[in-house]
Amino acid sequence: MRLIMLSIAIILFCEYSFAEENFIFPNSCAKGKSIIIAAVGDVLLHPPLQKQGAEKGFKSLWADAIPYIKSADIAYANLEGPMAQGINEAGHVANSNSVYTGFPLFNYPPSVGVALKESGFALVSNANNHALDRLGIGVDRTITSLDKMNLLHVGTRTRDSQQKMFHIVLAKDFKIAWIACTAHTNGIADIHHQILYCYNKNDRQWIIDKIHELRHQVDAVIVTPHWGEEYQTQPTSAQINFAHAVLDAGAIAVLGSHPHVLQPLKKYITPDGRTTLIMYSLGNFVSYQGRPQTRATVILLLGLTKTSQGTNINGIRFVPMYMQNRNGRNIFLQRLNKNEQHTLPQQIISNAVPLNNMLYTEQIVTNPECF
Repeated sequence: MRLIMLSIAIILFCEYSFAEENFIFPNSCAKGKSIIIAAVGDVLLHPPLQKQGAEKGFKSLWADAIPYIKSADIAYANLEGPMAQGINEAGHVANSNSVYTGFPLFNYPPSVGVALKESGFALVSNANNHALDRLGIGVDRTITSLDKMNLLHVGTRTRDSQQKMFHIVLAKDFKIAWIACTAHTNGIADIHHQILYCYNKNDRQWIIDKIHELRHQVDAVIVTPHWGEEYQTQPTSAQINFAHAVLDAGAIAVLGSHPHVLQPLKKYITPDGRTTLIMYSLGNFVSYQGRPQTRATVILLLGLTKTSQGTNINGIRFVPMYMQNRNGRNIFLQRLNKNEQHTLPQQIISNAVPLNNMLYTEQIVTNPECF
């Protein structure tokens, strides 16, 4: 009897693992209106990337990704640092290009936002540990720059304002609400409460309450937390608990960043029976960090279908990428292809996401099994 039960357990485990590995979603082929969301991790511009961006344009850093970003209906990135034109590290106005810096206090020129917008990105998160690298005035100037270029943003607001800390993005008759938060701001005091925090008691409750409210007003809610431990490939218990809480509240997906490396992709079934998605960390999108784990990344393609019963995830696919930043002055994000399946970058990526289900074609589709 014990042997039979063990055999059944093994079979169930294998079936569960296979289903998880393939990430086939219930009702993936349901008829209805559909959209595809492209999501990437940290736009982390160390000085060598800023220098190339000034000389060749910032789009040169991620040119291989642009066809996928432009083909998506909504594209999202984490903007890891302010775009505070004319503000130095002390938070003072200065007339010098030296105000644009890298680690530990980042600041980027507004041309970064222009490049993101022209590349097809519709939305960025400003809620991250570098959000206050130019203090409160830096948050203000970043928001002003993003608003001028019509690049939507979530997770921050100007000083002493009551601006909403979320955004509803419209695309192909879909209303998608986005909420962004961060675990911390590197110890820099948020004097004017301009940043939304994932783990602050009041902010966390606001997030939960807002999701409950929004789920009846929009087609889907996506939460993008900046959290976890840097360079760790597994999520913390705090990440897991927060992800489950916001999904239980009504969100459809959690797309994380901050660790600078990929962390696992997981399905999560909510108590009310919805199949949701957690990507604990999308890693870096572009950076000058040199470890292979910090250079291997993906573009996550998330498909949603809206029916009379609600909005469901119809599937996911990945575009595997690798940051070539140790080849002299030519820095670029490279798309990997089938011939590179067994390379170190692909091995790193496969530890977080199902390698066999990656999208290797130019066709942007998240549920090919339905066609």
